[in-house]
Amino acid sequence: MAAPLIDRKQELDRLTEAIERPPQLVVLRGRRRIGKSFLLVHALARHRGVFFQADEQTERAHLDLIATEVSALLKPKVPLRFETWDQAFETLGELAREEPLAVVLDEFQWLQAAQPSLDSILQRHWDRWQRQGTPITLILSGSALRLMEKLLDPGAPLYGRADYRPLLPPLDFRDAARFAARDLDAEQKLRRFAVLGGTPQYQVWAGAGELEEAIAERILSKGESLYEEPLHLLREEQTIRDPANYFAVVKEIAAGRTRAGEIASAAQLPTPNLVKMLSRLEALGYLEGRAPLGPNGPEEKRASYRLTDPFFRFWFRFVFPNRSLLERGRVKAVLQIVRREMDTFMGQAFEDCCREWVGRHAGDALPASQHLGSWWSRNGQVEVDIVGASRGRYDLLGSCKWSQEASTAALGRLLEHRDALRRAGSARLAIFARGFEPELVRRAKEEQVTLVGIERLFR
Repeated sequence: MAAPLIDRKQELDRLTEAIERPPQLVVLRGRRRIGKSFLLVHALARHRGVFFQADEQTERAHLDLIATEVSALLKPKVPLRFETWDQAFETLGELAREEPLAVVLDEFQWLQAAQPSLDSILQRHWDRWQRQGTPITLILSGSALRLMEKLLDPGAPLYGRADYRPLLPPLDFRDAARFAARDLDAEQKLRRFAVLGGTPQYQVWAGAGELEEAIAERILSKGESLYEEPLHLLREEQTIRDPANYFAVVKEIAAGRTRAGEIASAAQLPTPNLVKMLSRLEALGYLEGRAPLGPNGPEEKRASYRLTDPFFRFWFRFVFPNRSLLERGRVKAVLQIVRREMDTFMGQAFEDCCREWVGRHAGDALPASQHLGSWWSRNGQVEVDIVGASRGRYDLLGSCKWSQEASTAALGRLLEHRDALRRAGSARLAIFARGFEPELVRRAKEEQVTLVGIERLFR
């Protein structure tokens, strides 16, 4: 058995159900390095199956490789050779009729690139298998998100046929911490998440040791696994034709420019072109458009943009601007910059973790808001880190302070925000921090304000 699977229980259970109750068609989507193949290996571990992982090859090469995979299961006296995909699917159907069979076509986008009609060919066989009750489970998996989604669009050959179509997300901060050494305290876990995020492969590449060591040896050192990772991802994405412009856009957002106009100006790009690029980055899961959360939901007219992937934020903040130093081996010099700016950098990641905790792990400690987000004024002078809204009213206002100890000043500002925001008079108040001054603890008890220390985020 492979290494233990972290989280993914819901997806694993549903995939197991699909394999054990055929015929079913599954389309699994997810960014690169997110753990799709690893999840599928676990799903097939105790079942009869064919696992084929495609890459950038010709149709002839793909057919030869899948013939090898089928031969390992069938053990024929004469080596198999498929001349067409029809022959391959006919053979798989025959194998399934003998005994239930699961078939994984991983990185399906490469198969489709080599044979653009593959989804139509597949549809003919799938319709017959389903009609005849053939005990086959077919799992198509891919990291080209838009292509995988288009497989199921109205008018596409496989439209309406998928029984299960999950999008595999990054791990949350609590699950990501399980890749680290067990003796890490809450602060170290949060710092690690702020750098590596919830992408399982990045956590594996970094190892379970000291974070600063991982930064120096795996991220800042030439030739290492994470040194050029974001560049590779953007260059290899099939929907991106001008990666240099995308690098410029992501760099400006990482530097703190959030509005389309200021991003376009800083990156020296026409606004119409930028809008398309932002939309594409959002579809790939590296970026999100945000709007301040009003009492009735997001106020879309004031949208801004930010990087959602912590590793992208770290890389474009510290690696991309300092590549000339790193190319000369000046790792220690850049590491000094990281040390100096790390606490400032931690702010957004800490807010994200606190918001995640409120939404998923707070239980009865805080209101279960229908909408959860942030709020900021038009002039940018006022910002509330966490706001929750339900039934047309704010029911939660929260402040996140990545400082050694939060003071009564944080409470004072929250009270001011509650008075200033419409429909927030009865909102619950919460402050998240690494520690709290005694006077704040006393006043919070008197005014029924919830204080959440970082250790509580992991309980």
